[in-house]
Amino acid sequence: YYLQYLLHLRSRPSVSSPLDTPESAAEAPYLDYLQAPLQPLADNLEFGTYETFERDPVKYKNYESAILLAVRRLASAGVAKAAARIAVVGAGRGPLVGAALRAV
Repeated sequence: YYLQYLLHLRSRPSVSSPLDTPESAAEAPYLDYLQAPLQPLADNLEFGTYETFERDPVKYKNYESAILLAVRRLASAGVAKAAARIAVVGAGRGPLVGAALRAV
């Protein structure tokens, strides 16, 4: 009955829609085994690794929201927008920079 129930769940659009995205397909090979934590500052990571990182839209949206909140707080404290500086350190291939630019 368990397999039957899983097949029933998988047939529902509310369940199958999130599972059938390109992001889910990219994550599938990594779901079946434990991995050692990546050390991007200590190891030279491959192109594909960065591509996997960049497919995480939630992370970059959260960065963008945090930067926007910080800019608003500076503005409410009287700091002119032109005087504020944002430094993106270790930006990888650029999504953090894009999030910072969208926030301002």
